Amino acid sequence: MGHEVCVLAGRVGVPTGPDEDTGGYRVRRWTSRRRSFADGYLTAVAACSGAARKLAQEWRPDIVHCHQGLSAYSVLRAGIDAPSVCTFHSPWRDEFLEDAEAREDSLSGPLRPLYRLATKFKAAWIHHMEGDALSRSRSVAVLSRFSRERLEAAHGLKPGSVRIIRAGIDLENFSPVSSTERDNLRRRLGISGLTILSVRRLVRRMGIDLLLEAMLQICSRVPDVHLILVGKGPERKMLEEMAAELGIGSAVRFEGFVSDKVLPDYYRAADLYALPSRSLEGYGMSTLEALASGTPVIGTPAGATPEILEPLEKGLVASETSGSGISKAALPWLVFPSALAELRPRCRSYVEENYGWPEAGRVLDAFYLQVLSDENGQG
Repeated sequence: MGHEVCVLAGRVGVPTGPDEDTGGYRVRRWTSRRRSFADGYLTAVAACSGAARKLAQEWRPDIVHCHQGLSAYSVLRAGIDAPSVCTFHSPWRDEFLEDAEAREDSLSGPLRPLYRLATKFKAAWIHHMEGDALSRSRSVAVLSRFSRERLEAAHGLKPGSVRIIRAGIDLENFSPVSSTERDNLRRRLGISGLTILSVRRLVRRMGIDLLLEAMLQICSRVPDVHLILVGKGPERKMLEEMAAELGIGSAVRFEGFVSDKVLPDYYRAADLYALPSRSLEGYGMSTLEALASGTPVIGTPAGATPEILEPLEKGLVASETSGSGISKAALPWLVFPSALAELRPRCRSYVEENYGWPEAGRVLDAFYLQVLSDENGQG
């Protein structure tokens, strides 16, 4: 839209290197040493704040847009002479506590009280960072009604004070293909029969264990059905063992990490996408990526998932967040594949009408202009 954009992004334990030119915007990396539970993000805060200060001195931005708690806290304390806005993608403290609870289950008994105490202090520090960033921002945005309610409740904000600005999807990168091309894709990826896809980080909150429970019920009703899991995480071994214990190991394929270049082909090749999140699904980019590829999505009633799926088709949202709920939502579509085929073009049209980048860009542009107008008015 004619604006100059530079993205400041972090990574752990990797040298910063030169700026990256994407063709449309520039990316500069900051780096910190590998973060541990005890580190408290201090090295990351220092590295991010220093990199932001240096970049602002070189570049002098008109507006600074921060994302999520740690980077927002760091950048907004860097003394940059420009109005700042923040987008919060998820309730950070809530996510941290859920992940910490899952990790605690793997610890031996004597370590648990100490771990619990450390978790309490770190959660308080996380909450402070997020609140500090909120207080320093000219305006705050989220991607969904769910995230707005959680953020306002967590920090005692006035209801409606946080803006909802939905993200967009690259409709060229994530797009359907013809039936012939799709057949070729499936052969190349080794996919046969009805196939359910899920792209998830393999941690408890993502609900992959619930999806495996659902697969046990689905496999008993639908012949030649398979589940492909794309992603990595600390629970992979446990999930592989669970699939074997349930007797569905041959129907579940753990694909591991898949590059961004190849990932769209998995979406196009699948018959159904599953989003089995237990909680805190702040938006659901993978849901939109699947729909944009023409692949229907079954999701749990967790977080913002109903906001995306119900306007398209209420039957795509499970009645409850459980293996049984997921299977009951998926089976009507899998038992009648013709219904899935009829739904595919509707999925694409729905995303084109509501989640394309051009519209998302126009809304964000208006948001920036309003913030700058308010800033100038105050001046």
